[in-house]
Amino acid sequence: MLERLEVRNLATIAAAEMEPGPGLTVLTGETGTGKSILVGALGLLLGARAEPSLIRPGAEALLVTAWVDGRSYSRRVSPHRSVPRIDGEVVTLAELAGALAGALTIHTQHAALALGRRSQHRRMLDRLVEQEALAEYRAAYASWKALSEEHGRLSEQMAERERQLDLLRFQLGEIEAVNPRAGELEELEEEARQLGHVDEILRHLGAALELLRLGEANAADAVAAALKEVQGAARLSNALSPLAADLEGVSEGLAAVVGELEAFAGRLEADPERLDEVQRRLAELQRLLRKYGGSIPEVLSFAEDLRRQISDLEEAGFRLERVEAELARARDRLSRAASALHQAREEAARKLEPLVTAELRELGMPEARFLVAVEPLEEPAPHGADEIGFFFAASNDLEPAPLEKAASGGELSRIMLALALHTGADAPTLVFDEVDVGIGGEVAARLAERLERLAAGRQVLVVTHLPQIAARAGTHFRVVRRGEAAELERLEGEERVRELARMLSGSYTKTAMQHARELLAGGRESA
Repeated sequence: MLERLEVRNLATIAAAEMEPGPGLTVLTGETGTGKSILVGALGLLLGARAEPSLIRPGAEALLVTAWVDGRSYSRRVSPHRSVPRIDGEVVTLAELAGALAGALTIHTQHAALALGRRSQHRRMLDRLVEQEALAEYRAAYASWKALSEEHGRLSEQMAERERQLDLLRFQLGEIEAVNPRAGELEELEEEARQLGHVDEILRHLGAALELLRLGEANAADAVAAALKEVQGAARLSNALSPLAADLEGVSEGLAAVVGELEAFAGRLEADPERLDEVQRRLAELQRLLRKYGGSIPEVLSFAEDLRRQISDLEEAGFRLERVEAELARARDRLSRAASALHQAREEAARKLEPLVTAELRELGMPEARFLVAVEPLEEPAPHGADEIGFFFAASNDLEPAPLEKAASGGELSRIMLALALHTGADAPTLVFDEVDVGIGGEVAARLAERLERLAAGRQVLVVTHLPQIAARAGTHFRVVRRGEAAELERLEGEERVRELARMLSGSYTKTAMQHARELLAGGRESA
């Protein structure tokens, strides 16, 4: 709830602090003292326009700060700047107003901040509607909305589907026609290099074999002769046996190399046809690499990605068919839920109309009529397929018109009171100004009783000139004018009795004081 309100340099108020209690809190004072300024201060926190003329003469800026549920909300207004804050951090005015909107609702002649919105009409009526109907509609709408969005996405994909499929299939066909294999490029490049230099390779091999074994002075014969000599020496000295063994290995290795070279040379022959075939294959692979990747593994990976994309696009057609079927079922469910919710709202509207009308007639509007219109929307919305509108006529001579246009500030406050009594309220703190305009006598007592009843479940702040209302309050503040400045006082005990006496008769006679005490005692008993 609203725990504390501080106002600095606003209009005639230099400094004021107020700590409303739970339940009913009243603000009283003589006409012109500035009672409504404090309500205006709360309006500034809810986003009301801040005119520089609101700044107290001689001050640089005004400051309004409210504490709600342990958090501070403030707005500083200077001639050229407005600075909203939450817990000391600068925010936008919309953020400040939005943060407080759920905690505080003001009803005044110039700031019917809730009843002027059709969305608020709907929320009020829906408090009387079976919650199952609301829950089923919200679930049906969420399902229909999600499927509608998916259907839109898939439909857009289908428009491009064939073009994309043609391109993707062509690219995949090119790769699959060549059918590259990992490692193939390196193998073919080696084979092409060999086939392109057969004569030169054979010349080098022939020279090598001549030196190793075929020539008159060849390496094989030299190594064999050297081995024979070392083996002879090793028979005379065991220390040479390892060297003899090493040299024998050299001789055997040399023989193996010679054998491999002869075999390679025997297999190698010029093959122009095979060389052309290898070069054509290399050209195909190089073309794929230029278009689809820098290496064969990259090309193969690209081909896999193409297959996934093709599969997804082909599947999109089947998904679209499934989604269309699901969307049709969701649309039917939404239609049934909307119809049920519409019927429930119509029933709630017919129940609410006589209740609010009766309250208004008890509150000084004997010819008042209150009506609720439940009109279908062209398209379903998250809250339903209806627009809810409150209509009002103050007399039998007038046709009911939209509430925000037909009711005065005082009438709006009383309508809000009647609605809150029968539908509850979103905000835990309700502020009423001018709810008692033009009211007196028995009607004043009825209004006071209803405000007290409303305050039993929430915090209610009322600016009033009626002693019947003031006597029922749990917390009482008075605004007094001292010179050019307005000040705020909390009243208790005899001071409160004197204020009630002033409100009753404008004097402090024994009779007025006694009447005030009796009124206060009666208010306490009712509380």
